Amino acid sequence: MHSSYSKEFRDAIVVKMLNRGNKTIKEVCENENVGVSTATNWLRAAKMLPMLKKTESKKWTSKEKLRVISESLSLSEEESGILLRKEGLHSHQLEEWKAQILISLAPKLKQVKSMDERDEQIKRLEQEILRKDKALAEASALLILQKKVNLIWGDEEKK
Repeated sequence: MHSSYSKEFRDAIVVKMLNRGNKTIKEVCENENVGVSTATNWLRAAKMLPMLKKTESKKWTSKEKLRVISESLSLSEEESGILLRKEGLHSHQLEEWKAQILISLAPKLKQVKSMDERDEQIKRLEQEILRKDKALAEASALLILQKKVNLIWGDEEKK
């Protein structure tokens, strides 16, 4: 079936494809001088292996996911591949987890924005209250002044 390539070589290529980071499968194949269709056949066959299926069935807690993501952030591509193998993960799972974290943080950003909008509205309303308080104080002062004028000079309307 795969007589021209050793099992170790095929397995190494599959691992490189699974932990390729930002590279495409085509780029990995070109670097290794392997045909894309050949390598994808190896990848499909490898996905049938029990070891790879086992990782999909493990239930990861949020805390475990966060731990692996934080560990992977400062690692080189090679070190990241080692971590993924040690944890029994694929690079696409790690990327999905990162995306989930970003999505879960997105509503928080919207909430902060709405708080800013509320703060602006509160500020406008406070300014409006101050303006109306000043107008009310002015009107009250005019009424008091009018009453004093009427007391001193008498009411013109009564005459």
